[in-house]
Amino acid sequence: MSYVALSIINNTIQMLPLLLESLLNMNYHLHPEKLSLLSAHLEELFSKISGGGATPLPAELADEIAATAGEVMVELADHRGDELARHVIEDARSLRALVRTVFPEPASVAASGQALVSELELVIREDRRAA
Repeated sequence: MSYVALSIINNTIQMLPLLLESLLNMNYHLHPEKLSLLSAHLEELFSKISGGGATPLPAELADEIAATAGEVMVELADHRGDELARHVIEDARSLRALVRTVFPEPASVAASGQALVSELELVIREDRRAA
């Protein structure tokens, strides 16, 4: 195993495995494949929302939408310095709050969700273009 000197303390050299050192200095990158899967999953969930009427959103569907929006937030958490990523995180947070209300209106959830998916796809395109 390769080692790298991290620092000298009390005249002794502190050694860390090279792998650990690289993890400490790792830059965080977007994972467009994961974001694409989350986007597709959100679209699939929104397709299950009935188009009209006052039919309440099923609790299981609301939970799955909230969980998937949470995954989007986690994936983008290290990119808060990017304005678009911050906007997508805020939209995901708003969607989570909306679906966790007592009786979320399906049309509002679908509209909010489709906006999130559109912005998420923009993040993915921007990341691929920058690569």
